[in-house]
Amino acid sequence: MKKLLLLLFTAFLCAVSYSQAPQIKIVNFTVKNRLPAVIDSWGNTPGSLLLVAQMPPGVRFNGIRLVLQIRSGGAVICSNNSTGGIPVDNFTTRTFSAGELLGAFSGCRDLKDGDYTICAQFFMERKEISNEVCKVFKIETPKETDFAPPTLITPENGKRFLKKDMLKPVMFRWTPLVPKPTEPVTYRLKVWQLMQGQNGMQAMRANQPIITKEVENLTQAVVTNLYTGPCKPPYLCDFIWTVQAVNREGKPMGRNNGTGEPFTFKILDDNINTKIDSVHVGCCINGKQTVYVKVSNLHPTNQAQVTSIKYRVNGTGPLTTLSPTVPPIPFTINANASQAFTASINCVDSMKTIKFLVETIWPTDPDNINNETAWDTLHCRCDACDEKKFILNAPAPGNISTGNNTIAFNQPITVTTTPAKTIKSITADLVYFEMVPENDLCIPCNKDAAAYGHFTNGNNSQQWNGPQQTLNINITTPQLTPCCSAVFRWCIRYKIEFTDCTTCNKLVCYEKRKEGCEKANPDKNSK
Repeated sequence: MKKLLLLLFTAFLCAVSYSQAPQIKIVNFTVKNRLPAVIDSWGNTPGSLLLVAQMPPGVRFNGIRLVLQIRSGGAVICSNNSTGGIPVDNFTTRTFSAGELLGAFSGCRDLKDGDYTICAQFFMERKEISNEVCKVFKIETPKETDFAPPTLITPENGKRFLKKDMLKPVMFRWTPLVPKPTEPVTYRLKVWQLMQGQNGMQAMRANQPIITKEVENLTQAVVTNLYTGPCKPPYLCDFIWTVQAVNREGKPMGRNNGTGEPFTFKILDDNINTKIDSVHVGCCINGKQTVYVKVSNLHPTNQAQVTSIKYRVNGTGPLTTLSPTVPPIPFTINANASQAFTASINCVDSMKTIKFLVETIWPTDPDNINNETAWDTLHCRCDACDEKKFILNAPAPGNISTGNNTIAFNQPITVTTTPAKTIKSITADLVYFEMVPENDLCIPCNKDAAAYGHFTNGNNSQQWNGPQQTLNINITTPQLTPCCSAVFRWCIRYKIEFTDCTTCNKLVCYEKRKEGCEKANPDKNSK
């Protein structure tokens, strides 16, 4: 009996000794607060995972396993628990890198966006021998930047080249991606030649490009030997080109698969060769502007017939035919000769530039067409906003209130123009704001100018459509110390845009004093 009690007591001591045996301690478990969705990529993410554990000196365990779990909403969604965990040899202090820890999640490929918890704990024979340590992290897939694809510039869409010009290098230019990418961009230029019965899009889908050229972080490329001889059937002398933006891996960047809208160009026969020598547009006099266009026929033997002269103001809007002209159009120019055409157009107050397009044909074969363009820049003084033609009256407001950290008032406004014009919009721009307190103790704690001195819409600009008789103005002000006085000064530029695209403005400045308690209630201390 005594022997049995002794054995039971020894077993009890062993059990107590085992349960109180020194355990492994996880002294550090580092998890990056934001990780990529693909788990395998964590190994290439600096600072993604790191675990440091310690065992007491002289203590050894058999069959140590490290179990890791990824949890979401309390549920385990990825773990190596089913395999018993990562086998670990005895150690004193050991650091587990991300590469070692990721083996626990070999059965998981990626995670959806959201919040997660990752937990680590050591086991021996499925019994806990360490503390469990958990860290919270977030999966957040980076949003791809919405790049605007390249816009083609030259050769212009519909450009017609002479054969002699195509013997020279041809410069292709385009705009870069917008906004500017942080990584290098490769721009891939491609040129296709059309075949009989094809349009441009069909040629791009069915034909091999005759030119493919790549440049890195450049928005132009020079192509030589684009034209190597006569265009013989089934090939046409019509071409289409575009540019695609790709990254280092060759993946498209931006909308429309990173590709700009294609442009076309054509190589002409040698039967016609004209040039615009000079253009000039006069300033407005008595409601009219004079126009001068000189056209030369450079062909040594063939005549050239001018069939139309068109113009476009400020590079926008439809082309307008210049008519009537002196001499009248159509007009035939002899070989190696030139002709000046004059006309007049109604004044355009907003005109800054004007583009002319002269179309000529070879009279023997009207299908031989040549288009030439030229620009003129006007340097005339704009008088649309002179006092004789524009008056903006903004009298002092009847009442300006300064309560609730806001300056509020109604600004009467009248606009008179000669001749009469229709107002498209009125814009008020707050260009200056200042607050001068009576002393330094009145200066508010919030000295951040970005927090006040704006319209209550949060901007320094607000707009009204059409004509207005009164403009409701509200400006944010800082919080003054109670019973302090202050002077507010501000300036607003009122801009009037008319339907003829002219814009006139006037600057109006204001001052308002806000009285403190004593001045607002002068008898308070006498009571």
